[in-house]
Amino acid sequence: MSTTQRRFTRLPIQSNVFIRSKERAFAASSLNLSIRGMFVLTRETVPVGEKVEVDLTIPSASLCPHIYLRGVVTRAENSGIALEFEGMDPDVFLALKNVLHKRAHHRLKPYMGP
Repeated sequence: MSTTQRRFTRLPIQSNVFIRSKERAFAASSLNLSIRGMFVLTRETVPVGEKVEVDLTIPSASLCPHIYLRGVVTRAENSGIALEFEGMDPDVFLALKNVLHKRAHHRLKPYMGP
């Protein structure tokens, strides 16, 4: 999916991810993350449309380093899978929103010069 088709901006956030599907469970790494989804780097194959559980570890999140999400695979590529989150708990939404806000704010700080 191109960035023009996305409704929410994805930020480049690399972190450990543990995925559980109906058929398997495996560790992987995130490539990018938004409030509604993420791309996971993996060689595992998970069919498009399959529901998964995601345990996302955010090392810099002091209050909530582990975020547990449910999602569905929306795209599968040789390099990994795209997930869209579903049925997010309000506390999880707030934790994820805070992580993304901090990362976006840090990433978009203007250069003040020497």
